[in-house]
Amino acid sequence: MGRISMILIVVALIAGMIGCVGGDGNGGGSYTLIIDFTAGGTVTVDDLPIPGKAILTYDADTVVSLNAIPSAGYRFVEWSGNSTTIADRNAASTTITMNDDYSTMANFVKQYGLTISSTAGGSVTAPGEGTYTYDEGKVVNLVAQAEGGYHFVNWTDDVSTIANVNATITDITMSSNYTITANFAVDLYFQADAYLALYGPATLPPQARNPCVLLNIMTNMIMDSVRVDLPDGRSIIIPRYTDVFSPEVDWTTLFRFITSAPGMPTAGGEYVFTGLDAAGDPIPGASDTDIWLGVEPPDPPTNVRAELTEDGILVSWDESPIVPGSFELAAEPQLGNYQLWISRIETGESLYGANGMPTSSHLIPKDKADFVEGKDRGLSLSEMEDGTYYLAACVHSIAPKGSLGKGCEYNCTDPGEAIIFTIEDGEITII
Repeated sequence: MGRISMILIVVALIAGMIGCVGGDGNGGGSYTLIIDFTAGGTVTVDDLPIPGKAILTYDADTVVSLNAIPSAGYRFVEWSGNSTTIADRNAASTTITMNDDYSTMANFVKQYGLTISSTAGGSVTAPGEGTYTYDEGKVVNLVAQAEGGYHFVNWTDDVSTIANVNATITDITMSSNYTITANFAVDLYFQADAYLALYGPATLPPQARNPCVLLNIMTNMIMDSVRVDLPDGRSIIIPRYTDVFSPEVDWTTLFRFITSAPGMPTAGGEYVFTGLDAAGDPIPGASDTDIWLGVEPPDPPTNVRAELTEDGILVSWDESPIVPGSFELAAEPQLGNYQLWISRIETGESLYGANGMPTSSHLIPKDKADFVEGKDRGLSLSEMEDGTYYLAACVHSIAPKGSLGKGCEYNCTDPGEAIIFTIEDGEITII
């Protein structure tokens, strides 16, 4: 083969290689970019809007700017396709370097709002309360938490995609805008307490201290009265009752019933309490029992004394001896407590009370601003009218833990230790 022939062959090979450069086969070193986008947004390329699927041609190594613009109610997700040169697939604004033929798509997803609230008595702890935005199809975990004295009822409103509307922990699938509510309700309770009240000094046996069994009910269940079936076969109807120690009783959301049965109870005797409606019929769920155990009674407060101070009347007394498991004020938790009350002798009306006290002294304030929350109740001294007043101290012991008894076991007072004082023109005189 001659020299000229070899040269022609080499030129032809080079020409053939040049003809293979570029996806369009035109020998100009260019590539095509097919670009598209899903529903929910648009795309601009080099700041120019793309009305729909487009096929664009670029020189090799051209850096093309891409910008995905979501419509209202949508979110950009990612750039998909066969390109390996997109700078950031997850960025709405990014670039692509053209060194091959590429196809890419901007993907958008519909978003929905989830508005969460709760009724009184609890809250939604996950994801929280307020309005949140989620992608279509997102499964959102829901957790409702009840406060003390309340229980979770259900989820209401837009609940078509909630997995279980009766569960505190459940989920909702986002396929629309939803408003949901976690509903809570007050725990219903019917608390019975039968305990022995003794009025007299500890030097007398219990049967000589004017004993009577106090029959007490606190409940938030609506009822007209309470029947108590006594261990001896008798039944007593307890009427509604309130005093200075039950200020929350409103006969709408909270009820109290109390009466007394004179005489000594039988240790181990069962008292059966049943709530009745206006027709005298039992109310479903309104039933409870209590057993008086007959453990050792605590001694009533002795050497009760009162001192007039600038802030009120400081009352103190000698500590009552410990009754193990029933009256131990230093125990954890505290077992038993002291109580003070004031009644006006002319009317017999109780005007002030302090209870739950773990120590053998307490200040009865002149001003209500000095009341101790959870201890002082009723009127302050400055609110009491002129008259003669009876001030007494008592001691409560409880039914031992683990026993069949509930609440109080004894309420012991020595009337001989009472304090008498008068108020005249606002001036207090201790007699």
